[in-house]
Amino acid sequence: MKRIIRTRHAGMVYIVISILLGVVAINSANNLLYLVTAVLLGYMLASGLAGRGNIRNAQVSVFFPDEIYAQVPCAAVVQVTNKSRFVPLFLIEVALEKRGGRVFFPVIQPGKSERLAFFTTFPSRGRHRVEDIELSSVYPFNFFVRYWPVDFETSATVFPCPLRCDLTLVFVPRDPKNHQGEDAASEEETDIVGVRPYVEGDPMKRIHWKSSARTGKLQTRLYDGTSGQRGRVIDLDRLVEGDLERGLSMAAYAVVESMKSRLPVGLRSRGKIIPPAANFAHNKDLMTRLALYE
Repeated sequence: MKRIIRTRHAGMVYIVISILLGVVAINSANNLLYLVTAVLLGYMLASGLAGRGNIRNAQVSVFFPDEIYAQVPCAAVVQVTNKSRFVPLFLIEVALEKRGGRVFFPVIQPGKSERLAFFTTFPSRGRHRVEDIELSSVYPFNFFVRYWPVDFETSATVFPCPLRCDLTLVFVPRDPKNHQGEDAASEEETDIVGVRPYVEGDPMKRIHWKSSARTGKLQTRLYDGTSGQRGRVIDLDRLVEGDLERGLSMAAYAVVESMKSRLPVGLRSRGKIIPPAANFAHNKDLMTRLALYE
């Protein structure tokens, strides 16, 4: 965005009055009117210099959360830093034109930074560049709005919007015989460290009936070590066969629910399998793959 100055209604009235007084002063040769016109023009010049010096010291940054889902409002943070060490900034406004976000900073002290949050929504998954940042100020007299270019660009990775579905239709089917053997071995080698919400497909012998009765919802025993947590693999190749976006949203829902239940989850995509894991970095990597899937 280029440097632009736009006149507000009050500023337009001020300019018209100044011009009329100047014309009358010339026609009447009235020294008092000359003096008033000079004061008005000097006032306008001082306004322009003060406004330019105010906004040029503002440095803008925008930060987005780690998890952003398409069509779901997310909280973004705008930070404005005062590069001047001696003079405060006044009446600074930052807007993201395409995102619909707008925040206002009344005063920013010298050498300090202020942050404000606003909610915005991304319409689709994928990587979105954010470069439509608008910095403006009406300082000092609200006669003119001065717009200043922002030398800052960032990007946000937007995950598919989770679509609630039957999780048994999302994961790769497992061999019941091998699965029973894994359960028996894991229960012998690990200790119970807690419980988690029941996930469709959990064996009945793992249900913690006391916790289930207390909470009113089925709870599953959680064992120490990854061997005691059944890992599942999302069959993305099958999900995207009919409807790409629907399949990606179903896969995103499976990842989110696995995170809530602390259940290791993997992904099969284009014939390659990413082994199940249950840490945040792994789940974020899966969601990023879904966001950028072509």
